[in-house]
Amino acid sequence: MLTPKRLDHWALFDHPLKRGQFIENARAVYEHIRADPAVRVCIFVRGGTRPRDIVESATVRIVALDTLAGLWMLARCGVLLLTNSTALDMSLAWRGGGYSAPRPALRRRVVVNLWHGIPLKRLFALANPAQRRAGDRDAFRRRERGFYAGLVASSETDARSMAAIFHPIAAANVWITGLPRNDFLRMPEAQLPAGLDRQLAGLRALRRGRRLLLYAPTYRDGSAGNGPCYRFSDAEVAALKQLLRRHDAVLGIRNHYVARAAVPLDPARHLDDDLLLDLGHARFEEIAPLLREASLVITDYSSVYIDALYLGLPVVGFAHDLADYSTHQNGLLYDLDLAFPGPVTTTFVELIDALDAALSAPAFQPDARYQRARRLFFRHDDAGNTHRVVEHIHAAIAGRLAR
Repeated sequence: MLTPKRLDHWALFDHPLKRGQFIENARAVYEHIRADPAVRVCIFVRGGTRPRDIVESATVRIVALDTLAGLWMLARCGVLLLTNSTALDMSLAWRGGGYSAPRPALRRRVVVNLWHGIPLKRLFALANPAQRRAGDRDAFRRRERGFYAGLVASSETDARSMAAIFHPIAAANVWITGLPRNDFLRMPEAQLPAGLDRQLAGLRALRRGRRLLLYAPTYRDGSAGNGPCYRFSDAEVAALKQLLRRHDAVLGIRNHYVARAAVPLDPARHLDDDLLLDLGHARFEEIAPLLREASLVITDYSSVYIDALYLGLPVVGFAHDLADYSTHQNGLLYDLDLAFPGPVTTTFVELIDALDAALSAPAFQPDARYQRARRLFFRHDDAGNTHRVVEHIHAAIAGRLAR
């Protein structure tokens, strides 16, 4: 409490569950401010890891949070840029599997939650009771939302959802700027940050000129009964491969980073890096290169399909457990008939038929339903999201200084 807070010291954090990866919204903001002489950027990491492609300079420092020097540096930072919560972004693992996190003084800082996507699922205050109890394990985690000076949103509809999810945040503190990470989808390829260009080249080498179908199923919460993800049988894998050969396409699998053994395709038996590609988080840290190269996106309830809408890509739903997910898992914020502008299949046969139809059709042209879904989730249609977020942060700092 006695440490002076420097509003020119901005704290960013590596991914709380993918240690060593500094990605998505945090990476986009870093790229925008790293050369700003008026800002001291502190990137906090844990576990002895260092993010790739990040270069320290007079204005950028990589700081080990799990050291006394790191905690002292965090104590000095007057601006905290979160991607989940203080409990996760600042979590420190201990021997034996336990963890803890600093509890920073929020009243004395400008705290902004960049978040990491556009929610399709019910979260936090809107979650089903089991998820809400698991997500809000202590009162501090619930209270901190009321101290956010800013929370990033993408549209008016998304802002209303975020205000409800992050209750008790003030509605005026939800910023409709767009997601910084979506700039990586729309910016010219020559402007992509270091690392993303390398991932893009690696994906093109795997794709070999064939159309890429990106399959990204979401996470199932084990605390709520954990309805399993769909597991493709050997016969279904053979049918998928037949479809892909017929249409000169490949299928890339990107499981949720929390998924462990519960995956739709067995990595050892099915993912051959020929027709079925492993596009996991260890290999491709960012989703942007995958979406930039994709011709079509398949998912169940992951908001990755919303990112696909930003690029005007066709989407196909595979909601094999819709009833279970809606009642025992997180549940959905939106009716899929309104929010998902593509076919929603519930069986493998329906999925194959939908993919065959999409791949057989002429070049995709978004229809009125697709455009309505885009308007539902996006106010902005450009690569200026990060710029708008940083402008709002500076305005929040100016407001704090004027008090």
